Amino acid sequence: MLFNKKSVVITILALFVLTSNCFAKIGASRFKITESEKEFDVIYYVSKDMKSVKNKKNPDVDVTQTFQVKKNKLKGELRYSLFTDCGGDDCDLEIQYAMWVYMCLNNVAGYEVPGDAISSFNDEDVKYEFNGDFGCTAFIQDPKSEYAKGYKYMMVEFFYKKDQGLVMRTFLFNDVAFVGIDEQGMISEDSPLFSNYHSFKFMEKDESGNFIEE
Repeated sequence: MLFNKKSVVITILALFVLTSNCFAKIGASRFKITESEKEFDVIYYVSKDMKSVKNKKNPDVDVTQTFQVKKNKLKGELRYSLFTDCGGDDCDLEIQYAMWVYMCLNNVAGYEVPGDAISSFNDEDVKYEFNGDFGCTAFIQDPKSEYAKGYKYMMVEFFYKKDQGLVMRTFLFNDVAFVGIDEQGMISEDSPLFSNYHSFKFMEKDESGNFIEE
């Protein structure tokens, strides 16, 4: 599981952008809010712990899908935001991805998130578990945004699939027991977060460009 893999810190530095060969090619953002299943979609796996609820409007990041999560007398929310990959020269993909991730994180946190708070997943794990290409995660405590109103903690994750899009997934909760990490740093498989961790997957397309439903 991604949660147990050794992470590599994502470095989001202005120097990286300025020294990139692609700096001059960066124009409009590579990503945009997904408006239709025709441009980008995922499969949601809804467990007995999850209940689809109305998305809460907020000025920080648009939400595509929201689930209320309840298990073992613990409750929280699971939110998805989908961003379509508009394409472009892949030489600046990593920069565009990093900039988008950092912007979204700062918005939902309500403050500037330290770069060393963001950790990369193992690419092979992202492919195996979510059918994506790469991704990252950040744990946010005491958020100040409208997006996180009413919650003390957030586990924010990003998963990217080339030519489809970027998924921002957020677990919001008030009790660390929701995550289920014990004093030894082990994660309980019966915790609400762990039990519902694999709740989505990127869809594939057939030769005609239509999504293949599993």
